[in-house]
Amino acid sequence: MFAQRHQLLALVSATAIIAGGASAQIARTYDPSKSGVAPATGATTSGLDTDQKVGAFVPMELRFTSAEGKEVRLGDLFDLEKGTAASGGKHRPVLVTLVYYDCPVVCSATMDKLAGAFRRLDYKIGKDFKVAYFSFDSTETAKRAMQVKESYVLGNYPEGLGDNGKMNPLVADNWNFFVGTAAANRELANALGFKYRVADNGQFAHSSVFMILTPDGRISRYLSPFLGDDKALAEQMKLALLEASDGKIAKGVSELMMSWCFMYDPKAGAYTLQAMRVMKFGAIVSIVAVGSLIAGLMFIDRARRKRPQPGSEGRAVQDNRIVENGGEELRAPGSGPAQGTSFSS
Repeated sequence: MFAQRHQLLALVSATAIIAGGASAQIARTYDPSKSGVAPATGATTSGLDTDQKVGAFVPMELRFTSAEGKEVRLGDLFDLEKGTAASGGKHRPVLVTLVYYDCPVVCSATMDKLAGAFRRLDYKIGKDFKVAYFSFDSTETAKRAMQVKESYVLGNYPEGLGDNGKMNPLVADNWNFFVGTAAANRELANALGFKYRVADNGQFAHSSVFMILTPDGRISRYLSPFLGDDKALAEQMKLALLEASDGKIAKGVSELMMSWCFMYDPKAGAYTLQAMRVMKFGAIVSIVAVGSLIAGLMFIDRARRKRPQPGSEGRAVQDNRIVENGGEELRAPGSGPAQGTSFSS
């Protein structure tokens, strides 16, 4: 009974949390296909809108070079390859973004915003999800990628710091910074719908967006790194990771309910609270709560009826017992003479 009561309290509390969070949630109007196109570079930005290819698989056989100088097959980043388990039953989604490490403005801002959200996120890199940054500048080297990796893993993410000032292996192995050939970079960008080009000044014109991919390598969602402050971005990121993992990384029933009550709104370019779903959920919780209360009261009443009343059994025996006194049988006082019983004077 007490366990059921605690479960009900948890459900009601979760509903309140979701509703409370909704009141603070601002539906930001944002078109992710036109996100953050490098305005400070002076590059022409027309024609750089991102083509969203939700549901498409990325090309698993593409190969890139990691910051550690190792050649990595793209498919090896994913826990599941088209539904086949490849990593001990894990179902970690992968956050992907395309940048170039020497970008003077937008890419640095993008990576800073993501790092800020990672710090606010209660899902952890390595344990709950993976991160992969790809440079689309084919002239950049693994050495440069490592410099950037160390600055973020060691300097911008508390869990990234391991023993003796080195990178925590769990984070370092799952927060990757890649470089690639011009052909591989372009093929990956095309698969993701990401557009970039070299401007007259030698810099790149490009959009700023990150993608959440499912554990088997499908594109699940596109989001802007500039969706409000770090907390707001972390909230959006969390919902996208939950959706991409099909709820498998949820840490409790409240997170599963939250993912059900929020849906991605393409017009807003963000997850927004669905009022009808919240009302339906509230109605379900109310019905369950009332039903459980009634069932509990009926159970208590039934148990009370079955239990004998204190002293009732003793009184019944006293009213009908025979009292013996020196061989003579006497009925209890006040009960009158028993049939067939004589008294002696």
